[in-house]
Amino acid sequence: MNPNWLGITSAILAFVAFHWVHRWAKKVPVRKWIVFALVSLVAAIPGASFAIYYAHVLPEAAWYYQLRSIEGTEFLIVLLGVAGGWIAALLPRKLLVLPLSAVAAFSLAPVIKPFIGPIADGTLRNEWDGGVCLQSCPSTCGAASTATILRQFGVNVTEAELAAEAHSYAGGTEAWYLARAARSRGCDVGFIFTPGFTPEDGLPAVVGVRLGSVGHFIPVLGREGDRFVIGDPLRGRESLSRDELIRRYDFTGFHMRIERRGEPGGPPGT
Repeated sequence: MNPNWLGITSAILAFVAFHWVHRWAKKVPVRKWIVFALVSLVAAIPGASFAIYYAHVLPEAAWYYQLRSIEGTEFLIVLLGVAGGWIAALLPRKLLVLPLSAVAAFSLAPVIKPFIGPIADGTLRNEWDGGVCLQSCPSTCGAASTATILRQFGVNVTEAELAAEAHSYAGGTEAWYLARAARSRGCDVGFIFTPGFTPEDGLPAVVGVRLGSVGHFIPVLGREGDRFVIGDPLRGRESLSRDELIRRYDFTGFHMRIERRGEPGGPPGT
């Protein structure tokens, strides 16, 4: 199990904030209440988006991934409790369960998945083939891909270590947590969403593809002439032409560029 303890702590603090604000808000004059309530509702929007994201109603955006990849943004969840407390102060006691349930749903949804679908202990084997980390289970392709790129930079890290830091679960691994792990090891990370295969956005990079209806991450490590070196965690190291890549993979447009901090990887796509 790879829980996000910072997220869990933030969810607990959201409940504490709900209780405290609910009690205090009843003593606030109406005009001030309106101002505080409106401000808290606006401030709660980023935290609420963490749960809304999983409904797949928001478009994928680079700025949003950059936001989520900032260390400590889990604390934005606490503002959900603040907003809920202001709303609860308006309601009769018997309806208190409504805003409280909303706070619970929105604060727990972003952090509960490792508990619902944990990866069993001992599953991740740390297998490598030609400098490529091979994934041990269907949901750790992102962790394995990131480990491969970091190994190329001389940073030795295992699939299991990255899976733990990125809170991998049976359903997948969220890329913003992988970005945090890479940054903590001396790398800069940027997100780009452009349709198709876009090496001009910079390499090496972890890119998103589909294999049939299943999402998958692969690392594109660089170029060798007119061919691209990839390290598919299902296959190992390969050198493929652009046409071969496009025939094999359905590229989603997700592109997470990783480079050594202070050492840009040269011209785009190299």
